[in-house]
Amino acid sequence: MRTAEPLPAGAARAAALRRAGAACGCAALGYLAARAVFTALAGALLAMRVPGASLANPAGTGLAEAILLQAAVSALSLAAPFALLPLAGTPPASNGFRRLGAEAKAGLFLLFWLLMMAGNLLAGALTGGQNTASRMELPAGGLALAAAWLAVCLVPAVGEELLFRGLLQGWLRPFGPVVAVAGPALLFGLLHGRLSAVVAGLFGGLALGLAAAASGSLVPGMVFHLYNNTLAFAGQYCQQYGAPPLVSYILMFLPPLAALAFAPWRALPARKRGRLRGQGRDWLCLLRSPGYLAALAVLAALSVYKTIGG
Repeated sequence: MRTAEPLPAGAARAAALRRAGAACGCAALGYLAARAVFTALAGALLAMRVPGASLANPAGTGLAEAILLQAAVSALSLAAPFALLPLAGTPPASNGFRRLGAEAKAGLFLLFWLLMMAGNLLAGALTGGQNTASRMELPAGGLALAAAWLAVCLVPAVGEELLFRGLLQGWLRPFGPVVAVAGPALLFGLLHGRLSAVVAGLFGGLALGLAAAASGSLVPGMVFHLYNNTLAFAGQYCQQYGAPPLVSYILMFLPPLAALAFAPWRALPARKRGRLRGQGRDWLCLLRSPGYLAALAVLAALSVYKTIGG
């Protein structure tokens, strides 16, 4: 019997990339499925105390306790896709942590800030300047406000970086920087729901992916992500309670102005010759991965539904 000939390097690379793309798509959809399951379980627990209660309507539960339960649902949902590790394989180790100087850190932060501002401006243009995002109603203060910051700022900043820039970007890292950064960023953006939020999420995902790729660490992205979430949190609080927006303006403009003092234009790592060669072909190969393409289709359909249906 004639034995099968081994795949040539190009075909083997394409097959491995399609498998990694499928793992990324399954992880994104797995996060959505886990969130639905954990939300239902949390609602069932609340309903055992007060019939008819749910996570959206936590009757009979203290405000801080209800918000902490939402934070737990988010954390468990973000952790659930890591169950795919035995099937998809452990992501490769990073390219190595690079100890960044003050200039490099400032440069990465400015790049992140500029991309986030561009994404937010474009999202605002799509909605005519009106914020249509669905957000948690923030408490006025006390323990409940601290719990809300934990739920909407800290948990997503840490959990989403571990999932998207750690797990998903790790699976795609062997196939080059463009695929590794853009592949998870597209899924990350679509998971944000409405079109305006998708645009902002896509720009943010690209910026955070670049931070992880440039530093070899998830810590800068977690810090940048937490900064962005806290900025949005402060802005919503000021708008909701009619507070002077001074804190929001300080958070928005003081850090990038401080970063400019470190001459970041000399700090960004120089692009190595040949690193981007063939990345166009790899990107097209990723888009032909059935698992990745199916996830994009599902998430895009959900985004259209939320955008049109409100």
